[in-house]
Amino acid sequence: MKKKSAQKIGTRYLIIGILLVVVALAIYVDISKPVPVRVTAITKGVIESYVEEKARTSLPHIYHVTMPLPGRILPVEVKEGDAVKKGQVVATLDDVEWKEATISAAEMLFAMKNAVDSSRAEVKASEARADYTEWILEAVKKALKTKAISERESREAEWQFLDSKVKKEESEANFHSTNALFSIAKLLPGMVERNMKRTRILSPVGGVILKVHVSNEKTMMPGAAVLDIGHLEDLEVTADVLTEEAVRIQPGDPVQIFGEAIGDRPVTGRVRRIKPKAFTQLSSLGVEQQRVAVEISFSSDALKVLDDAGRSLGLNYRVRIKVITATKPEVLIIPRTALFRGGDGAWEAFKVTGGQVGRVALKIGLMNDYQAEVMEGLEVGDRVVIAPEAALSEGLKVITSKEEGNL
Repeated sequence: MKKKSAQKIGTRYLIIGILLVVVALAIYVDISKPVPVRVTAITKGVIESYVEEKARTSLPHIYHVTMPLPGRILPVEVKEGDAVKKGQVVATLDDVEWKEATISAAEMLFAMKNAVDSSRAEVKASEARADYTEWILEAVKKALKTKAISERESREAEWQFLDSKVKKEESEANFHSTNALFSIAKLLPGMVERNMKRTRILSPVGGVILKVHVSNEKTMMPGAAVLDIGHLEDLEVTADVLTEEAVRIQPGDPVQIFGEAIGDRPVTGRVRRIKPKAFTQLSSLGVEQQRVAVEISFSSDALKVLDDAGRSLGLNYRVRIKVITATKPEVLIIPRTALFRGGDGAWEAFKVTGGQVGRVALKIGLMNDYQAEVMEGLEVGDRVVIAPEAALSEGLKVITSKEEGNL
């Protein structure tokens, strides 16, 4: 019985051993089986570093036409999109009150002129009265010396002379004040006439009506917005760029302007100005972002090219921009999707040599969303794995699919 039991145990161990050998062989075969990967060859070419962002068309200056006077504006007849010339009447105020003011000013001026003439005559009369009382006083003084008149009569003549002098000065003061008021009144018709002219609101420039703020008859205060006018030929583009990307942008950098509003062929422009002050904006995910406005001018023929293609841009149209911040010709280029970070944070790639992959540490220069410049670690013709899987490891055998061009 013991012998049979020992035979059973031996048979069991044999079966287990055979199974372990089979499993080991399966694992070995699986490990040694080449893994399919996509590869591309390192080539030389031109690489650009750029900042890509959403943008909108804008104008460097919008002319805001406002109410020049308090009053009632009549219905505005010009419409948004209408072309206007400099000096053209674009809105009109009710001028009934100013017409009445014109009549009142003329009547007031006439009355003030009469008042000045009257006060001038009064001055002449008071001067004559003062001269007469002075003559009387001199005669009385001579008569007093000869005792022909009494002391009381002399004092009365002196009082009348002083009284006439006071009245003369009063009449002169009244004349001067009346004349001053007359001088002020003479300004009134001119002021009323100027305000009458201002009831016809004129366009300050030639351009296009961008927005009509009020169209129906309405009482408004000075400074209230009536119209916005601009030159569409001065159209430019404004992009709100993240500050960490804006630091790479310089005035004069070339720009590609594209998007659905532009069509299949992008147009070009250049960075005109980067505003000095950033602002905080919430992203679509609710994250606070620091952005700064970058103003971009179209190239000289860009708007004409768009017009010829039947794509006339207006204000606040959505576009996209790509600001080229740096360019290098004849450099080694690797697809961005072939790169990954190593354990030390450095850039690496999987290089395919003799059917096996090996990790290669790289020194990267310029980079964009699709490509990167290889400064060290690879040469022209080296093949690298595109979008390597997480399971790919050093020394693993691979089988490559048809090589893809450099993206």
